[in-house]
Amino acid sequence: MDTIENIIPKEISYLSNYDTFKRYLDDEFEMPDKMVATLVHFLEQNNGVLSKRALIKEFSELKEKEFTEIEENYSRTFITEE
Repeated sequence: MDTIENIIPKEISYLSNYDTFKRYLDDEFEMPDKMVATLVHFLEQNNGVLSKRALIKEFSELKEKEFTEIEENYSRTFITEE
């Protein structure tokens, strides 16, 4: 019963949010799918903030304004939904 009442609705919500966030990244930054997945993974691990290491290594091409905007959009899409 927990699966039907909790797990599936949470998974559907997550997938919908992921799709919304991916569409935003595709429109604004034209990121490949693998980079989007990596970005979301790092944001999930660090409560919606990119670590300095990630900014230096994986996302060094992003300007400060861009990664700030990405973090804000992630927060609006994922964190405020919970």
